[in-house]
Amino acid sequence: LSIVKTASPATYSAVGQVVSYSFVVENAGNVTLAGPFTVADDKTSDESCPVTASLAPGASITCAASYTIVQADLDAGSVTNVASASGSFGATTVTSPTDSETVNAVQSPALSIVKSATPAAYGAVGQVISYSFEVTNSGNTTLGGPFTVSDDKTADESCPATASLAPGASITCTASYTIAQADLESGSVTNLASASNGT
Repeated sequence: LSIVKTASPATYSAVGQVVSYSFVVENAGNVTLAGPFTVADDKTSDESCPVTASLAPGASITCAASYTIVQADLDAGSVTNVASASGSFGATTVTSPTDSETVNAVQSPALSIVKSATPAAYGAVGQVISYSFEVTNSGNTTLGGPFTVSDDKTADESCPATASLAPGASITCTASYTIAQADLESGSVTNLASASNGT
């Protein structure tokens, strides 16, 4: 027996995406092989082959299976699985060599930041403005910490110690700024901030 495995689609980008596998199982020998024919795959559990009593030399069947993408697959960057096919010749089990298939992830690491200030107005020198920064993993891969915020007006940015952020997860960082006379005279304080991660 021989087995040739293909996958569709060729890439994945989201948890829950289903990869469909097709296995062409062929009698590559010179004697007729008896069924049932089966496929064993190290990543799937729903392998299915058509009910076939026998395969003459050169004849083939197509089996199928599927695999659902999990977060670990996106973080790893690819899914590789290995499959083999089996049938029988008399009382002897006939097993094909293995065939592997790799499907690659389309990784999109990203961070977003939403900044807010309290109070919304100031009226005296020495007044303290407190800033809050919601930092969110807006990509599709788990991001490693530490997470930091850089703000062009503050020097005391602080983020919680966080080992990692899964997609959609967020943390809240803080900072403060003390109003100076120049801020009163200019009429406003505008500052810019960005977030980054360690790995």
